[in-house]
Amino acid sequence: MALVADADSFRELPAPARRSPPDGPLGWQGYDASRARAAARTGEQESVVCGTASVEGTRAVLIAFEFGYLGGSLGERTGDRLEAAYVHARAHRLPVVPLIATGGSRMQEGMLALTQLQRVARQSALTREAGLPQIAVLRDPTTGGGWATLGAGADIVLALPGAQVGFAGSRVRPPDTDPTAYTAESQVTWGSADAVVKPADLKPTLGTWLRLLTGRGAGAASPGAGAETGTASPGAGAEAPSPGAGTGTLSHEAGAGTASPGAGAETGTASPGAGAEAPSPGAGTGTLSHEAGAGTASPGAEAGAAGSTRTGAGARVGSPGAGAGTPSPHTGAGAPSPHAGDEAGAGAIAEAGAGAHVPGGDSGAGGVPVASLAPAYARAPAPAPVPRALGVRGLPGSGWEAVGRARAEGRPRARDYLDAYFRQRVLIGGDRCGGTDPDGMLCGFGERDGRTVAYAAQTGTATRPAGYRTAARLIRLADRLGIPVLTLVDTPGAANDAAAERQGVGAAIAEVFGAVAAARVPITTLVIGEGGSGGALALAAPGNTWATPDSYFSVIAPELAAAILKRPPQEIRPTADQLRIRPQDLVELGVVRGIVDHASP
Repeated sequence: MALVADADSFRELPAPARRSPPDGPLGWQGYDASRARAAARTGEQESVVCGTASVEGTRAVLIAFEFGYLGGSLGERTGDRLEAAYVHARAHRLPVVPLIATGGSRMQEGMLALTQLQRVARQSALTREAGLPQIAVLRDPTTGGGWATLGAGADIVLALPGAQVGFAGSRVRPPDTDPTAYTAESQVTWGSADAVVKPADLKPTLGTWLRLLTGRGAGAASPGAGAETGTASPGAGAEAPSPGAGTGTLSHEAGAGTASPGAGAETGTASPGAGAEAPSPGAGTGTLSHEAGAGTASPGAEAGAAGSTRTGAGARVGSPGAGAGTPSPHTGAGAPSPHAGDEAGAGAIAEAGAGAHVPGGDSGAGGVPVASLAPAYARAPAPAPVPRALGVRGLPGSGWEAVGRARAEGRPRARDYLDAYFRQRVLIGGDRCGGTDPDGMLCGFGERDGRTVAYAAQTGTATRPAGYRTAARLIRLADRLGIPVLTLVDTPGAANDAAAERQGVGAAIAEVFGAVAAARVPITTLVIGEGGSGGALALAAPGNTWATPDSYFSVIAPELAAAILKRPPQEIRPTADQLRIRPQDLVELGVVRGIVDHASP
């Protein structure tokens, strides 16, 4: 932070409060003690510090990762802070600068940690749609989901010399792979990053980019360190303020009765809080949604409130509104079948219980609220019905049994599900960037119950970069045409070899995360086999993901988790249980909506 911020200009944003059960959401033994040691060692309470600062005179929201805090990993509280930072940036028309150093998602929080990538992708999509630049700085290391969202998903990507950069971290890549493929210099060579910048040159380089992308001329006056004007400075290329800025009208992120922030006001505004977006298509029909009440305050909305001061920095800005973004799942008795439009009663499901957390929260089924984008079609289509299960019946007794079922050779795969689901279908081929992945990703359009449904389906192998780019192409096309999307998740993970890095696997996954987050049409997801970490999550619809009895979804493969924890091979099975990866675990955690059953005979 000190390397890029102007002297005495940093103001830390308050951290949203979150109550966590002992040892976190999974009850991972020793997790609280690990967090306490990390806090004592680093002086931080989480792996990110978020605030506003001036960089060479241009005000921005800075997100700095503290790698010393559990490897800069992303957990639920990290996601809370990141979301609050992006909301603040949009409320005050500020660019966002992530200063990344992370090993990926936090293993001790399992799938709830992995789903923070969906939150980040959604916030990035909203910020992009608001016309605000995002400039990432890659530090050592930048790997996993942090690279595939905050890093590769940014508008401009700068990297420090020699930084380890790649989707696969050093512990999960093939042992015989070329280590030079996972460096900042290689990412620039292959076009996944814009430039390698020496530390001494980072501040002026970043300042130049911020000045140019916000439309501020070199001689433009900057707001004082304590002021945030909320307006884009005049000048060539300056973005117009968001609709309703300064007028008191409803903004695209505000719920009913929530006032949009005034363009020049930071104090006392009722904000577009996280969780206040318009409901998703089909809301009111049993689809999970989060709703915010009138006047819900957003994290970081109030400024100038008295607060503690970080060393060498100014005062913190005001605290987040209580309860902002609190989930309100509409589940339980009376919830509809996932097979809407099919024969009544033909597919029993297990629904998530009341109080379950839904990844993606307040967004529509595809991520960005429908009200935030002007659709080319008059009305959003109904979601694609969830396919019925084709494999084994009954639920696995252990995590390792769930893994064994998903990896079984005779298990139904994507083609089996697509053939059973569609009356007829056609494939699209290629990512339009010179690549194809016919063995790893099937994308196309088909006819289901007299209407068209688009599909992107993983086939059970490691997905190549071209496969992700083809899926992103498919989702964007379907979104433009107003066609609902079905995604089938089944992969041990993204391809992690040197060739995949050279082909831009991180940027390709970021494309899919972004396409799902920005989609106006509903997306329906079914996990039909292996749900291997971020390479699987990228295709999953926040709030509308289902699972079959012979599937699992995990932040990391149990074997890799045991290796990282330095556990002997005989500890792999209990590690699988500890990760809580069975379909019924995923329902209980709120990661999936339910478990689909088989068709009636």
